[in-house]
Amino acid sequence: MIVPHRARVATLAMSRAPSSPSRVALSRRPPPPARPRQRDAARAPAKHATARAMPKIELGYWPIRGLGAPARMLCEYAGADYADVNYADAGSWFAGKKPELASGNALINLPYVECDGQVVTHSSVVLEFLGQVTGVDAFASEDHRWANAQALAEIYDLRNALMGVVYPFNGKTTTKEAFEKNCDDHMNATVGKFYAKFETLLKQRGMEFLIRDAPSSADFHLFEMLDQHEIIANRRGMKSPLETFPELKRYHANFKALPQLEKYFASAAYALPMNSIGGGAWIY
Repeated sequence: MIVPHRARVATLAMSRAPSSPSRVALSRRPPPPARPRQRDAARAPAKHATARAMPKIELGYWPIRGLGAPARMLCEYAGADYADVNYADAGSWFAGKKPELASGNALINLPYVECDGQVVTHSSVVLEFLGQVTGVDAFASEDHRWANAQALAEIYDLRNALMGVVYPFNGKTTTKEAFEKNCDDHMNATVGKFYAKFETLLKQRGMEFLIRDAPSSADFHLFEMLDQHEIIANRRGMKSPLETFPELKRYHANFKALPQLEKYFASAAYALPMNSIGGGAWIY
């Protein structure tokens, strides 16, 4: 797919310099198979598809972590052949690529994925779609599938709560003083309510990750939310919210230690701002 020549598109490469100014295709890298716990080998997830069997993927988003980071991580984890297209300014998206994609999908927004002629949009749907086409969400049962869908919805609620503090759109955080107060309230009260649910879920399921002993699509978004809150706590000089939740703390550490994501965590994509400076975010 060709980006209009007037569009200013910034791209991030996690492997080598881009061959084109519009997008970067990462090299294929099939992940090693998940190693199930001996105590629960029967419930281990099916091995996901190799990169050779996957179609080429284009992932479009702003040059921030935001809602794009979970999708980037999932593609990296799966060893997918994907292009990470980042729209450097509003014009390159709204006057450039969006009208083109809207001709085939009236709901188009960022992030989006284009794959095998399909254009899929909205963050949670993008993650579920990527989970399917890469084989990451090759669930062994319907229980896994619905548990993953529920987790994605709950994680998105946490994300929306944070966005209400970070951005001024709802009129709640319009000054620096209001941001500092609302941010502290969020970190001290709201975060604990959500973290308690995920802590309990991990205990109930008894797995390394949310659904099973290997990551599924929901895990990539939960890790991103935990990680963003760690950054905020550090910048605000606050205690890590993970200190109160040992299962989530273990989960966060184990996810970050995944060998399939070592390259991502050392890349420019992981160092992107959390939120949009141009969009008026108070912390990024």
